[in-house]
Amino acid sequence: MKFQDSVFCIRDVNFTIIYIKMGYPRLEVGKQCELAPTLLTAMEGKPQPQQDSLMHLLIPSLFHMKYPADASKNALPFNLSERPKTVQILLEFMLDVLLMPYGFVLNESPSRPLPPSSQGSSAEGPAAAGGQGLPQPPPGMSVYAVKRVIGEVQWNAEQLELCKLGIVKFIEAKQVPEVETVVHLVVASSDTRHSVATAADLELKSKQSIIDWNNPLIINKIFKIYLGDVPLKTKGGGVKQELKHEPVSTRVKLKILPHLLRSRLAAECFPANIQVVYDGLFGANTNNKLLSLTLQFVHHICMVCPDTNKPLGLMLLNGLTKLINEYKEDPKLLCVAYSAVGKLSSRMPQLFTKDIALVQQFFESMCKEGPDVRLAIQEALSMMVGAYVNLQGALLNLMEALVAAYIAKPEVQVRQVAMKFASTVFAPDHVPSRYLLLLAAGDAREEVSAEAQRVLRPHPTKSEKEGPKPMPSFPDMVAYIQEKAAQRIKTPAKYVVGTSTIPFNPSAFAEIMLYLRMCLAHSAGATPLSSRMSDMQDDAPTIGRYVQSLLSSEHQPLASKGSEANPIHVYMDLLQQLLSAVGGIPVMYCLLEVVSVCPEKLAPRFSDRIDWIKSLMNTNKEEMRELAAQLYAVVVSTMTGNELQTAVQTLVKITRDNHSPETQHGALLALGYMVGRYMSRKKVLICSDSAKNKEQQGSITSKGEGDELVALATKTIGSFLDSSSALLTVAACTALGEIGRNAPLLIPADGSGCTKLSVVENLLARIPSGKESAKMKERSITTLGYLPVGDADFPHQKKLLQGLMDSVEVRQIFCYISAYSLYMVDYIHFTTTFVAKLLSL
Repeated sequence: MKFQDSVFCIRDVNFTIIYIKMGYPRLEVGKQCELAPTLLTAMEGKPQPQQDSLMHLLIPSLFHMKYPADASKNALPFNLSERPKTVQILLEFMLDVLLMPYGFVLNESPSRPLPPSSQGSSAEGPAAAGGQGLPQPPPGMSVYAVKRVIGEVQWNAEQLELCKLGIVKFIEAKQVPEVETVVHLVVASSDTRHSVATAADLELKSKQSIIDWNNPLIINKIFKIYLGDVPLKTKGGGVKQELKHEPVSTRVKLKILPHLLRSRLAAECFPANIQVVYDGLFGANTNNKLLSLTLQFVHHICMVCPDTNKPLGLMLLNGLTKLINEYKEDPKLLCVAYSAVGKLSSRMPQLFTKDIALVQQFFESMCKEGPDVRLAIQEALSMMVGAYVNLQGALLNLMEALVAAYIAKPEVQVRQVAMKFASTVFAPDHVPSRYLLLLAAGDAREEVSAEAQRVLRPHPTKSEKEGPKPMPSFPDMVAYIQEKAAQRIKTPAKYVVGTSTIPFNPSAFAEIMLYLRMCLAHSAGATPLSSRMSDMQDDAPTIGRYVQSLLSSEHQPLASKGSEANPIHVYMDLLQQLLSAVGGIPVMYCLLEVVSVCPEKLAPRFSDRIDWIKSLMNTNKEEMRELAAQLYAVVVSTMTGNELQTAVQTLVKITRDNHSPETQHGALLALGYMVGRYMSRKKVLICSDSAKNKEQQGSITSKGEGDELVALATKTIGSFLDSSSALLTVAACTALGEIGRNAPLLIPADGSGCTKLSVVENLLARIPSGKESAKMKERSITTLGYLPVGDADFPHQKKLLQGLMDSVEVRQIFCYISAYSLYMVDYIHFTTTFVAKLLSL
C-alpha cells in the first residue's frame, strides 16, 4: 500500500520496491496470484525502471492464475479497462517476452566500433551508435527491450516457457481487448517450444471468425514487428540505436504472411507492402518457404491493390523480373513468379505497354525452360497480351517482328502464345499478322491450328450494330502472300510433295487459299460466314461483279518484279499450284468459282492446261471429279467450233471405256456440263441481233453439226440411266438435268431408244424405289424439275407433274422441298407458261 500511495517520498518508495522484489517471489503461488492484480495496479504513474521490475515479478505468476469462466467485467481479476496506459505498457512488455529466444545471452562487451555511417542507415551486424558498438539484439527486439526482459535475474529456458504460456492464458481469459492481442498470438504461434506454439495457434484459430484482418491497428502492428524500425531516407534517423527494433525472424515471418493474405488493407498499405515483398524475395535470411509465401502475397497485392499506384507496380515488376533472372533453384517458385507478372499486367497494363523487351525475354525463356516453367510462362504471356492491344508505330513493328520470329519455333507452347499475340495485338485487317495466323492454322498440333482457324474464320455477330469484322483487302492480301511465297520457295521452309515444290506446308497452303477466298468475298461486299461450299455459292454473283471490276481496272498491287500484277491472276496461279501438288475439294471449288464468274477473260488461261484438268477428272474423289468436270466445261466452251467438236467426240469415246468407272464418271459429267453451257450460249447468241454475235454463233459450229453433236452426247448420257453402276447412273441423271436446264433435249419425244418419255419414266420410277439412294432420288427429282425449264413446250409435263405428286411420301418430303427450293430461281421465268398449260389440261 505504501508503494501505491503517492504521498510517500522517493526514498520510501525505493525501499518498498526492494522489499517487494525480495519478498514476492518467496510467497506461495496462491498468494502471488492473489496479489498479482495489486502489482499491476501499482505500476500506474511509476518510473519505467520500477514498472519493469514489477512486470518482471508479475509475468511468471500469470501461468498459475485461475480465471473465472464468466468473462464479465466484475469477474475479471485484472480490471484494466480504466487503465489504458498500463495496458499498453504491459502488452509491449509481453510482446518482448514472447519474442525473447530461449537461452539468449546478451553480450555486454563492446563490439568493434563501426565506421561512421550516414544518418538513418542500418547494418546487419552490430550497429554503430556514437562510434561505440552495441550488442546485437534478437530478431524483433531492440537492445533496450532485451535488457528489460532480462532484468536483474534472467529467466532460464523453462521459466521463460512458463512465462510465455502464462501470457497466452492471460490473452485467452480476455483480460485485455482482443484487437490488442492478435499480434501477440501470431508471434507466440511461431515459438520454438511446442507447448507455447500449440496453445497460441489454437487460440488464434478459435478467433479467426471474429478477427478483422482489415483493422488498421492490427495490420500496422504486424507490419511494425515484421519490418522492425526501418529507417527511411526521407526521414532522418529518428530512432536511437538502442531503441531500434530488428525485423522478426524468418520463423515469425512465416506465421505472419498467411494472415496478411487474408487482409485487403495489408495489400493496399504502401510502402509497407512492398518492403515485405522485397524482404521476402531478397532478404539475407529468406528461404524457399518464405519466398513462396511472399510470392503469394504479391499475387494478393496484384488482385486488390489500386491500379493507379504506379510506384508500387514498378517496384513489384522490377522485383519479380530480378527474381526470375537470378533465382534458379526451385522451378515451382519460378512458376509462381511468372504467374505474378501475368496478374500484374492484367492489373496495371500501362506498366507493360512499352516494354517489348520483357515479352521477348519471356518468349526466350519459354524456349529454354522445362515443361512446368514453360507452362507458367505461357499463362503469364497469355495474361500479358491485353497490355499490348493499342500498340502503334515502331512498337507495333517490333511486336510484329517478335511474333514472326517465334511462331515457327519447335516448342508448341511458344507457337500457341505467338499465335495469341498475333490474333489479339493486331487489328483484324492487319495483313502481316493474318499471314502469321495462316501459318499457325496449318500447324501440325491441333491446339495451335484449331485456335488459329477459329480466329481467322469470321463468325456472325450477335448484334446487327456491330457489323461484320473487318478483313484485309483482297489485293493487299494476295500481294503479301505472293511476296512471302516467292521468298519461302528459295529457303528450307519450302515443302516438297512428290515432284512438286510448294512454298507452304499443305495444311497452311489450304488455309491461305480459303482465307484469300474469304477476303475476296469480303472485298466484293459479301459476308463470308463460312468456308463451306454450300455457303460459298450464295456469294458467287457478288464476287463475279468484283472480279470483273478488278480485271477491267488493271489493278496493280505491290508485288515482286517479274510476278503477276493482277491479284485475280495471282490468286488463280496459287490455286493451281496447290491443286497440282495436293488437291483439295474446297480449293478446286475456289478455282472453278473465279473462272466461272468471268469465263471470257479467265478461261483462255487454261487452254494449254486441258490435260491437267482431265487428270483432275480422273481422281478417286467423286466431288472433285464433278468440280473438275465443270471447270473443263467452262474452259472448253470458250474454244472455237472445231476444238469443241473434238472435245465432245473425245468425251463420248471415254464414256464407252469400261475399264475405269471413275474416268467414265468424270467424262459423263463433263459432257453434260459442256453441252449445257454450249446450248445456253447458243440460246443467248440466237436472241441477240448484233453482227458480232452472229459471227460468234457461226464460229461455234454449223447448226447441223452442232445439233448432231448434242443429240449424240444426249443419247450417250441417257444410255447410262440403265447402268448397273449407281455412280454412273447418278452422273447421267445430273448431266441430263444440266442439259435440260439450258435447252430442250435433242432426242425424240417418244418411241424406241432414248427418248424424253423414257427419261421421265426412268427417273419417276426411281423416286419411290427402296433400292435407290437418297442422292439418286434427289438428283432424279431435280432433273425432272429442270426438263420443263429449258423446254417450255416439254411434251410430257402432265405425266411428269402427276408422277411427282403420286410418288410423294411424308418421309421423303425433304427431298422435294430441298430440290424445289434449290432451283426455284431457275424456273421462275418458266412458271407462267407451265402453270397455264397445266390448267388447260
